[in-house]
Amino acid sequence: MKLHCTTRAALAFLLAAPGAAFAQQSVFTPAAPSLAVLAPGTRFESVRYWRHAPEPPERHSTSSPVQIHGGFFSPDGSDATSFAFGFRGGPSVDERIQLGIGVDWYHQSENQREVVGQSSQGGRPITVTRDLARASSDLVPVLAFLQVNLGSGRSLSPYFGIAGEYQVLFLSATDYQTGAAYDATFGGWGWQAWGGAALPLGSRSRLFGEVFVNSGEVGRDVDDPAGGITYREIVDADGAGMRFGLSWGF
Repeated sequence: MKLHCTTRAALAFLLAAPGAAFAQQSVFTPAAPSLAVLAPGTRFESVRYWRHAPEPPERHSTSSPVQIHGGFFSPDGSDATSFAFGFRGGPSVDERIQLGIGVDWYHQSENQREVVGQSSQGGRPITVTRDLARASSDLVPVLAFLQVNLGSGRSLSPYFGIAGEYQVLFLSATDYQTGAAYDATFGGWGWQAWGGAALPLGSRSRLFGEVFVNSGEVGRDVDDPAGGITYREIVDADGAGMRFGLSWGF
């Protein structure tokens, strides 16, 4: 009887042991993570997806700097100095090179006088003169240029430029003693070159100074009614000078 009970108890223990061990393992032993191979393009409903728009390509803004300048121009072979005024402007191909157009004006005037007497008014001496002759010249080059900037624009920046031009010269003179007058207009091709340095005032404006040379000849055809021939008058437009001014629009 005891053997029969012992046998039944042992059998029950053997049947219960695997279940207990399995239960113990499921409670105390963490399950090892499993790796699943996902097919390409698999989407999970619990995850949200956003379409990422490509970044637009970087755009380089173009600028068209403009400058105004004043200074002086000294024609070759003349002791007189002309007043110089003008402007240049045009688009920048990149941060170094600018193309554009410009106009200059070089004005010079001379008066010939003689002293005819002295007087005094209120204790101040007065000199009385008479105009004998007057002459003026206006040279106007219209140019297309290329300018190369050698600096970064954040400090003193050197630059140089070259231009082809068409020049128009207006000459006028009057002799008050004889009453003779002379008025003529000349034209011709030439070139111009300059070099200088610019000092930035801000991000888009600069002060500058430059030296320049102007070269070319201007002429005109004149008919001689007495001789029935046509001859040509030519004026040399060579000279050099300096210009100073303000540029902006970088």
